Formats: sequence, C-alpha cells, structure tokens
Amino acid sequence: MRVLLIRPPVPRRTIGLKNVMICEPLELEYVAAVLVDHDVQIMDMILEKGLERRLQAFKPDVVGTSCYISGVNEVKKLCRTVKRYAPSCFTVVGGVQAARCPEDFIEPSIDCIALSGDTGVMREIVDALEAKRPLSDVPGLALRHEDHLHRTASADYMPDPDTLPFPRRDLVAHLSHRYYYAFHQPVALIKTTWGCWYKCNFCYTWRITDGHVYSRSPESIADELETIDADDVYIVDDIFLINRHRLSRLAELIRDRGIQKSFLVYSRADFICDNEDVIAEWASIGLRAVFIGLEASTDRELESMEKRCTVDKNRLAIEILRRNGVDTYGSLIPHPEYEVEDWERLWRFIEDTGLYYVNISPLTPLPGTLIWEQYRRIITVPRSAHELWDFSHVVVLTRVPLRAYYWQLLKLYAKTTLNLRRANRLTLRTRPPIWSFRYLRLWFGAVRILFQFLRAHRHHDPDHLVDAMDLGPAVVPVPPLIGWKPSDEAPCIATSDVQVERLTAGRRSEEPAPPMEVADVSLK
Repeated sequence: MRVLLIRPPVPRRTIGLKNVMICEPLELEYVAAVLVDHDVQIMDMILEKGLERRLQAFKPDVVGTSCYISGVNEVKKLCRTVKRYAPSCFTVVGGVQAARCPEDFIEPSIDCIALSGDTGVMREIVDALEAKRPLSDVPGLALRHEDHLHRTASADYMPDPDTLPFPRRDLVAHLSHRYYYAFHQPVALIKTTWGCWYKCNFCYTWRITDGHVYSRSPESIADELETIDADDVYIVDDIFLINRHRLSRLAELIRDRGIQKSFLVYSRADFICDNEDVIAEWASIGLRAVFIGLEASTDRELESMEKRCTVDKNRLAIEILRRNGVDTYGSLIPHPEYEVEDWERLWRFIEDTGLYYVNISPLTPLPGTLIWEQYRRIITVPRSAHELWDFSHVVVLTRVPLRAYYWQLLKLYAKTTLNLRRANRLTLRTRPPIWSFRYLRLWFGAVRILFQFLRAHRHHDPDHLVDAMDLGPAVVPVPPLIGWKPSDEAPCIATSDVQVERLTAGRRSEEPAPPMEVADVSLK
C-alpha cells in the first residue's frame, strides 16, 4: 500500500518553534521504518508546501500524522484536506497528544487514533487494511463510531526498544541541511529512552508510559550514531544524563569506534551535581550543551511542581557545566500569579547564574497532568483553540492584567537573549561568530518571537479565539469502518469536554471570571 506520513505545519499564532529551530520529524521516520513492505513517503509541511499536489501525485491509500497539543487543529485541517482530495484514503493520527487525549481527535475526517507508543501499530493497521481484516482486532487503537471513539484491546506501550529499526532518515534527506536547533546545524535527532523516572506534576511524560521507562542499550545507540551523517546530534530523551553505568559504557563505545559528534542532551540538575566526573567525560567526547529543567528561582515553587530538586542544586549544576566548558540551556516556568517583584527575582537568578540560553514558558496545565484539576477552573483559553496551547501563551487567569504579564515576559527575554554583551561573556561552545549566518538567523528568529509576544495579548480577543478554533471547510462524514461495530464491552471515549469554554459563537461569556483566590493556586 502507499502510505504518506505528514508532519503538520506550525499554526499561525503559535509562538517560537520554527523561528529558532526546525528538527527532523523523528516520530514519522520511526513509523516509516516499520513499513518495510509498503511504499512510504514523508512530507514535512513545516518546510514543504503543496499537500494537494502530493496527494494527487502519490495517491496514498493511508495517511498518518501526529502532533503535540498545539497542533491538534492543524491535524484536523490536514485530514479534512486529505478527505476532500482522496475520500477513500484512510487517516491515522498518533503521537503523545493522541495517546493522552484521544478525545481531542474526534473528527469525521479522522478514521483511527493510535494510543500506543509502539510504531509497529502502524504496520498492523496498514496490514489489516490491505488484508481487509477488521481493525477492531488490532490492539492499542481508538476507532471512531459516529461522535464517539471506542478502544480496542489494550496493548503494551512499546516493545523492547533495542528491537526497533533505525528511523528512515533517507526519506527526508533532501531537507537535512535545513534541520537545525539554535546554532546546531545540521542537526540529527536520536531517542534512546521513552518515559521518565520522575513525576513532576506539570508533565505527563511519565503518565503516558504508566510510569515505565524503556531504554536502549549503549550498543544500540552507538550503532545508530554510526549511521548519522550530521555532526550535531540532539538526544531528545526527557532525561539522558541519568544512568552512570550506561553513560560510561556508551562513552567507551563512542571512543572505541571513533565516533565524532557534538551532543545536545537533557539532564536534571541533581544528577549533574552528584556526577561531575560523568560531565567531564562526556565533555571530552563532544558534549556541547545540556538542557536543564530549572523551572523556578525559589524552592517553594520547585516544591509546588514536585521537582524533587532545589535552587542551590540548580545553581551548582550550572557552575559545573560552565567549569567543564558546556553551555546550559535553561527552562523556566513563571507562574500565573507572578507580579513585578517575581519577575525581578527571576531575572536576578538568570543574571547571577550566568544563563544566556533560556526557554521561558508560562505554566501550562495540560489535560492529563496532575495539576490540571487544580487549574482547570481558571483556564481562560478554550481547549479547542489549540494553537495557543504552545507553552508560550498564557492560558490561565493571571494576577496582573494579561498585557502586563506578557510585557514582563517579553522584557525578561530581551534582557537575557538580545544582549550582545551577555552573549559574548556567557556563551561557551555553541555560539558561532556574531556576524555569521547562523548567528544572524537566530537573532532574527528571536526578534520575530519578540514581535509575536508584543501581539500575544490580542490572541485572547474573541475574534482571534474563534479563528484559532476554525477548522476550515467540513467534509462529508465518512461512515464507520466496514465490519466495525463496537461491542457493549468496548470502552467508549466521549466527545471532547472543552472544560471552561468561555466563547460561544464569537461572543464573550457573560459569566464573570472567577476570582484568583477561589482557585487557591497562589504561592504567596
């Protein structure tokens, strides 16, 4: 069968993303790798246009796509386009958002939702369609029946990760020179672990895998590294630096095989504090930058997020990385009740620790996380306005006026990243010369993001929210799959609950916004 795997474009109002990074669609490359007996293409709509032309030329039997929460509506628009140009084409949606919130994808143009992280489920779907077997026999799916979804039998999240075939990078080789992360270009992605050992309450990574962690062996990782052409490798595990024995064995293999790469990885601050020798070893084989979820500048905030870490450890981790010539990419999460003094405290933390690369994301309580119930009563952005759920827009009620909150966020970014003196003084291994193409591209990308933040408060106006929820022309509903009728025992997923939807037909609700104290989310 002909299978077209599509990465959807970045929504218009989504802030950041393609302005400073565009990485390869690794999840689709993994799916392509299991479809060995089928004709497969990948279309990256962040970089490629002309979906209708591709559909007409390739004539796919199956279209597969995936997304995070901000891309849900883009996926629906994409599937509607597929059904208009190829009504008989079967559409499948997967990825973390589909696994955690399948009800978000109840849409006539979407035929099937993969709930498992096992890329092999796509092979089972395609093989069943080709053999005209009922998909109700395939475990790990949610199948649409009228306006509901019905689950098939449960399935393990994924098999032994060492059994996974390497991702099909050859299918996007024509775009490889355009994939980059900040100053890392060209960059290739590699994943070595699924799941997480920790249970931060704002994250659902650990909940997707039911608390299980699936890790590849050092030998498997080294084998894949040998197949990668790019000099820069971005290891996208939620935590890569965590197991001393595994890291030492992998470092040994990298040396023995003469693998020469520059690495960008994730770690926790406490591991860095307790394992400086591991940092030194990895710095000697190419470690250039480490993402750390610093999150906050006070222990009270860290405790509220169940980080199991302290501000002192965050500070020490940054010092250790700097001592070993490794840049820190810090993630910070300002809370909705921040006032001027809180932003000033966060800036002092950034300045005192010498951070230059930062990602500042307002607290976003995602459905499926532990904090969702805590904040759901003060959600101000409809769940169906997905493109604003990008970890840059503010989606909950703030203590200060919304425009003032965005202004403080904008000022903090400007003081941190658009200061050339700070760039010259604080960056270590990753920054190219200031007048190089790579630096200027990131500079212009940062400026575009700043302009997006200047307009961000307008995105909360009724007209913008209605537009953000628009899915374009509807398609004629496709009848249920032939032979698919849910049994009485089949678990049913109800139509998506929009939670505190505050817009109807483009008008603001007359219901007053709840006072801040009702939600009991203040840290003060």
